[in-house]
Amino acid sequence: MCCFQIVFFTFNYAFVDSIRQAENKLKRPNIAILLARLDSVRLPGKHLALIGADPMITHVYRRLRQGGNYKVILATSDRDVDKPLLDWALSQGIDAFAGDAFDLRKRVVDCVNQYEAPFFARVNADSPFVDHRLLELGFSHLESSNDDVFTNLFPRSFPYGYSVEVFRAACFIASRFDNIEKENITSYFYSNPEKFKIYNLSSGYSNLSDLRMTVDKPQDLQVLAELFKAHLNIFSYSLEQLVPLFQNLKAC
Repeated sequence: MCCFQIVFFTFNYAFVDSIRQAENKLKRPNIAILLARLDSVRLPGKHLALIGADPMITHVYRRLRQGGNYKVILATSDRDVDKPLLDWALSQGIDAFAGDAFDLRKRVVDCVNQYEAPFFARVNADSPFVDHRLLELGFSHLESSNDDVFTNLFPRSFPYGYSVEVFRAACFIASRFDNIEKENITSYFYSNPEKFKIYNLSSGYSNLSDLRMTVDKPQDLQVLAELFKAHLNIFSYSLEQLVPLFQNLKAC
């Protein structure tokens, strides 16, 4: 005569949740690397120039921090001239990385390695209208695809200063750069598209690449200050709101 014993198991949902939380903690975050130096040849100190009551880089950071699938890291040089940027980052509670002053590629790679980021975005701190939604889209796209690069520069159809460049970290680190490309660290990918899987995002407009939304020269900073006076909420504007303003400036 056979005896059967029925055993009832109670599924521990709390235990599974704790495992998932631990896995999330172990997962390294994507990072948006905010690149800045204070000794720009054309406009020294531009990142800390005041627009209203705040430095320009603060406006950049406020737009960036709205993103939900990445962490913002300031990456500057380890020289005394850039210490004010490190002080600014400390005042804002932002992680900062001080690296090579003259080899931008090395600074970026060292930053990526320190944070063990699977994907990273390159963000220039002289782009006060950077769009966190484009970065979020880029990270999400690379996480769910086999592409190496997510960009809107190949070809460019967005305004200057409204760029997005997100990279698969392992691909970027493994790529071989010539010495002349250590400052312009993304041109290598666009010059060698046969070596990489590049996804390009179009603006949906015919072409907006003749509009300048970046701060590279003194006149750019003056234009930005004047726009801020006329539109105090301009740093919360979307591309659709910004385009008519900059088109009107171009027409003047």
